[in-house]
Amino acid sequence: MLSRVLIFILTLSNALLSTASELQRCYLPETSIKIDVEKLSEMTWYTGLQTNDIAASIISCARLTNFATTESGFDVVLKERGVRFVEFDLRFTLGRNGIYYMDKSNKEINHLEHLRSMHGIHNQAVLDMDDFLADGHPAFLSDYENYIAVFVCPPNGLADEGHRMIWGYFPSPNPTLSQVAAFMNVLHDVGISAKFHASTCDETNWNQE
Repeated sequence: MLSRVLIFILTLSNALLSTASELQRCYLPETSIKIDVEKLSEMTWYTGLQTNDIAASIISCARLTNFATTESGFDVVLKERGVRFVEFDLRFTLGRNGIYYMDKSNKEINHLEHLRSMHGIHNQAVLDMDDFLADGHPAFLSDYENYIAVFVCPPNGLADEGHRMIWGYFPSPNPTLSQVAAFMNVLHDVGISAKFHASTCDETNWNQE
């Protein structure tokens, strides 16, 4: 289980946030610096903190491995834990201001795999999630040691709580206090706040995949 200190931080940060309006501007951090994929490839990254978004309602833990630089962006292997484990090869293309675009060539294949992983449960929710992830605009921030911050906003830039995604990935299923603090600090630095809950990565046995 996550430490009591981490739970305290989550409770405190959530208490300081006012209730979001039903529909609001979804902000992405703007950066002209391309993420250094080679540094990310040196470690395996696990979700530790998740917003209460459309993906977190289905995926309770995710793992990023095998980062590889491409001519236009990067590839990465994503493994998710929902009803069962499911794995995808994802490709991202870099656009302006550090915003990436997911390659949609495998959208249908990824969606079918998600449906199979859910055993036919919540089909509409899975479709909504996959449409959001495939069409949304993702951005990434990292210090290559403590965290990867992943942001996804809808294409039109307007979102309710479910369509504004901010996930914190850490180099361990059990992030330390300093790693969580580094993640929270970078959100503060770029002017983004959110309510978080803990993932189930600290309870996941990857040896029983």
